[in-house]
Amino acid sequence: MRLLPLFAMAMASSVGAFQQQPKAPLTQNAKKQAFHPSPRPGTPLTKADMVAIRSPFWNALNNPKAPPKGTVDYVVDRDYSVALTLICVGLWLNLFHPSEYMFIDMLGGAFHLWFGSFIGMQTMRTRAVFRKDTFELKTVTNKFLGIQKDKSLKPKEYQNYVLGTNNKWRYDTFVNWDFFPSINLPILVYFKETQTPKHMQIKGSIGGHQMDRRDNGQMHWFPAFANAKQLREQFEANGCKKVGPVHGEEFTEND
Repeated sequence: MRLLPLFAMAMASSVGAFQQQPKAPLTQNAKKQAFHPSPRPGTPLTKADMVAIRSPFWNALNNPKAPPKGTVDYVVDRDYSVALTLICVGLWLNLFHPSEYMFIDMLGGAFHLWFGSFIGMQTMRTRAVFRKDTFELKTVTNKFLGIQKDKSLKPKEYQNYVLGTNNKWRYDTFVNWDFFPSINLPILVYFKETQTPKHMQIKGSIGGHQMDRRDNGQMHWFPAFANAKQLREQFEANGCKKVGPVHGEEFTEND
């Protein structure tokens, strides 16, 4: 019985907590500020004002530490078309012997199988990467190539096998780029740059004929182990200079 008065007092205080407290009448200035969250009533809200009244979930939806657009690496998808074509040609030569000389067929088939396997290995381990200011060739760090997704990328262990330089070129040094024999049937990717010092540039030759007689940069070639359409999009998006139309589109009529 002694607990009943205490219980009644607790209930009365709990109900009072939910009752609306009487408010003092608002002055004219207070009314304006109540309907204008801006510290300057009558003026539009600024970005700082919006940040001041933003939702508590703002940071969850808008990460202030997110990297700015253009600094994230763009990794071009790999393309096994060249490697598989070479391997299929090698199998065809070894199995069907299309010429009259079996030895030549076997030798040609063995070469195509070896070269196709080599290109396939490069396709599994090498990635064409477009960064903010540079085009790079990098190596995947996966233990099992071709099975797992790319865990991470690292600079290639070996420098450029022709020049001995790093496989990293700035976009503003590009002179030209293209695909051979065409963008629709890419086997080789070509580009020329002026980043390589002139005393290190190698023009190359076929027999007694120099491949590049123009003194305007260093040529580079690599198998089309990366998606050619994506390569083209990134070359153009990053402002790499181009001379003439892309191979395969010379006779395309403009709409």
